[in-house]
Amino acid sequence: MKLSIPLISMVIVASSNVNAFAPTSTSTYTAPFTSTSTSTFTQLHVSTSNPSTAANTASSSSPSSPKAKSPMFEHLKFDNSPSFDVLAKTQQYVQQTAMDGKVDESYYASDYVLRGPVIGPIGRKDLSGSQNGLGLFEAYPNVKIDSFGFNIDPENNYRCFYFQRWRAVMEGDLDAYGDVYPATNQEAEMPVSVFNVVWNPEGKIVYEQVGAVVDRLEGNTQGKAAVFGLLHNAGLKIPASPGDKVFQVLQRLGHLKGDMGRSWSRESDIPKWWVSKSRGADDTEQW
Repeated sequence: MKLSIPLISMVIVASSNVNAFAPTSTSTYTAPFTSTSTSTFTQLHVSTSNPSTAANTASSSSPSSPKAKSPMFEHLKFDNSPSFDVLAKTQQYVQQTAMDGKVDESYYASDYVLRGPVIGPIGRKDLSGSQNGLGLFEAYPNVKIDSFGFNIDPENNYRCFYFQRWRAVMEGDLDAYGDVYPATNQEAEMPVSVFNVVWNPEGKIVYEQVGAVVDRLEGNTQGKAAVFGLLHNAGLKIPASPGDKVFQVLQRLGHLKGDMGRSWSRESDIPKWWVSKSRGADDTEQW
């Protein structure tokens, strides 16, 4: 296996798009669970798989909640009183991308940011060109993505969490910039990951967090989820994790080369509300 800098850089950027496999996947949408939370802010009672009928099923939580230590997450609460059903809107967003495979750019705010364990902060402009060159569509033509467990953050009514589990069989060869990994016909079972979406008061997605593994002992990809799990199953076992100093250097060298996409957006393209200085696999700062 050749872990070239351009390949690593491209792999990270590719992993940042949660809708990367929707056009050729057999994605499924699973009904959200019924919450048994005793939270003083939110009680959810949702048992339908149809987002259009899920509206008005989540009671509003109090506009007042403990102040977030991170100024970004305090900012993302806005007025904490959305005029629309955040749960239903998130379900619709996830279901639509799973069903028709199209990324509707009208969902996103102009100051949108995506962050994952080792990618981001990255905006829509840099995400749009990040899915070419790895041959993942050909290697995994039938990725199954189950989305479930939609729930509103009890401290932020604009934020919705949900889970995903990916399964896929490597049916074709993986051509990663000339390094060919033959089809194995082996199934990859990725561990469940948690995602969250934050909407702004205008009903646009302003922040999206992707791919945080819930239980790294689950599945057969050594704790790697989503695209990293698929690459692991193909034999490209990339040791990427938050705080990894070597990987941090490789990400920056990949940016210097400049022709394989980006692991995070340029500073001039990162919105002002994103005040964290952590980039890619950097350590998380202490607030």
